[in-house]
Amino acid sequence: MKNSPLTVLSIILFTFITKTLRAANTPVLDLTGEMVVTGTEYYMLGIFEGPVIHGGLNLYNGLSNTCPLDVIQEQWEILKGLPLIFSYPNDRRGSVVYESTDLNIKFSAADSTCFQPTVWRVGDYDNLTGQWFITGDGIEGNPGAQTLESWFKFQRGNVNAYKISHCPAVCSSCISLCSAVGIYLGDGIRRLALSRTPFSIVFVKGSNATN
Repeated sequence: MKNSPLTVLSIILFTFITKTLRAANTPVLDLTGEMVVTGTEYYMLGIFEGPVIHGGLNLYNGLSNTCPLDVIQEQWEILKGLPLIFSYPNDRRGSVVYESTDLNIKFSAADSTCFQPTVWRVGDYDNLTGQWFITGDGIEGNPGAQTLESWFKFQRGNVNAYKISHCPAVCSSCISLCSAVGIYLGDGIRRLALSRTPFSIVFVKGSNATN
């Protein structure tokens, strides 16, 4: 007996929803296997790419040396970059970070010459490179149409390693981009941008941790 197209579609949708719900209840883990929580500093470090390990994340001048600053990955593994903190809307510090759940990512100790926030955001489309770069001038909290570009998710890759994605669900009536976050190397700087090829990171607890 053949399944009808409607039955096949229903099975696909059920499988997708089940996986999404399961991921939304799965905590993100740091490199030691502990649960990642909001309001605590973490370094996000790149893992092996062939024979090379790259470093943590930082802010750097835009392509034309103008503001806003772009989020970049350090070239060398000894550079941990700047610590980051994660937050949910109306969140108290210490909430568990779950996979595939919208949150804000923010550099907790960044000196910005642009006098801008340090919350991640998907920047405007860059016509010269054809890229959507990740910048540091987003809006924290207030989920909805006005903050759509400032929401990101972590999705499991290898063991205790994760991929970053931007596919916000904070506005059900909004049309949004939906993509992994990868690395753009057009000018020799490892800039974060929306990409079909995600890069993998691990979480290492920073200095303000309580345990």
